[in-house]
Amino acid sequence: MKTELKHTARLARVDLTLIVRNRSALTNAVLMPLLVTAFLIFSVREQGGKEELDYMVTGQFAALLVYAPLVNLAGFYTSRREELVLKRLLGGPASALAILGGSALGAAVVYLVQALAVGVAAVALGVGLPTNPLLVLVAALGGLVLFSLLSMAVSGFSSSGELAQLATVPVMLLSLILSPVIVPLDALPEQLQRISEFLPMTPVAEVIRAGYLGDVVWSETLRSLAVLAVWVGVAAELARRYFRWDPRRG
Repeated sequence: MKTELKHTARLARVDLTLIVRNRSALTNAVLMPLLVTAFLIFSVREQGGKEELDYMVTGQFAALLVYAPLVNLAGFYTSRREELVLKRLLGGPASALAILGGSALGAAVVYLVQALAVGVAAVALGVGLPTNPLLVLVAALGGLVLFSLLSMAVSGFSSSGELAQLATVPVMLLSLILSPVIVPLDALPEQLQRISEFLPMTPVAEVIRAGYLGDVVWSETLRSLAVLAVWVGVAAELARRYFRWDPRRG
C-alpha cells in the first residue's frame, strides 16, 4: 500500500512538472479557468447584489471541476495512451491504479490550488469562509472523483488528446449552463429544472453552496449526496467499460 502511494505521488509530481514547464498546458489547465472565474465573479459584483455575488462565487468551486479534472485529464490520458506511455508504465513497477491515480492526483492538485484562489477571493469580496468546511470538502472531493472517472471514460472514445478535450465539451456545457453553477435553477424553465436536478454537476454545486453559505446539517443534503454517489458509481462503470490501455490508432 505504501509503495502504491509512492508511485501515485511520483507520477502526480511528473504530471505537475509537465504542466508547469509547458506554457500551453499551464495556460489551459491553470490560468484560463481562473481568468474565466474572475470575469464571472467581477461581472456579478459590478451588476448584482450580495446574494448574486455569493451565488456566483460558491458556484465557481464546482465550475472549476470541468477544467483540470475533466477536460485536461481526458487529454492527458488519451495522448499518453496513443504515445504508448501508459503501456510502458504498465510494464513497470507501478500498478494500473497508481498510474491512473497519479494523473488524477495531479489534476486534483491543480483544482485545489484554483479553489484556494477562489476561497481567497471569497474572503476579500465579503462572501466569507464556509460555515461547514467539511461538507464543502466532501462535495469537492466527490466531484473530483466523479469528473476524473468521466475523463477516463471519454478518453476511450478519442484517438488524440485534442479530440478527447473536444469530446468533453458537451459535459462541460451541460455542467456550466444547466446546473446551478452560474444560473439559479429557478431561472430555468420547469422542464429544464427537472433535467438539471439529475445532472452530475448539480449535487456537487448544491452541497458546496449549502456547506459554504448555509447553516445546514448533513441530513439536509442527503438527497444531493445520494445523487452524487450514484453518479460516481455510474462514472466508475463507464470508466471500467470504455477506458483503453492500447492505442486506438494502428
